Amino acid sequence: MPFMRFLSLSLLAALLLAPASVQGLGFARCGPEIDKIITSLDVPESRIRDVTVMNIYSANGVGGGYVDRVEGWVSFNDCRGNLVIAVNNVCNLKNVYTTYECHVPNVKHF
Repeated sequence: MPFMRFLSLSLLAALLLAPASVQGLGFARCGPEIDKIITSLDVPESRIRDVTVMNIYSANGVGGGYVDRVEGWVSFNDCRGNLVIAVNNVCNLKNVYTTYECHVPNVKHF
């Protein structure tokens, strides 16, 4: 038991202290596809503060469901809000929009 606790804490520490390149899009599910979509929108790299990619799970099914879709949330340096990129579970584009104060040309806004 102490070994498992040590292993869990070590893994947590490694993830929290990992350099940005390890936490980057290439290591996330659909990360490369989401990165290509961001690039295609001509969002200047200097505008981007952070990109978070997360699995959105279905609540259905025995054992906790399955990955329904993946969302990439882009935070900006110059506004409060996000660019949201939703792809299906095989990384095909479903939806792109911005929220709150943030705008990207030719992207719908909520």
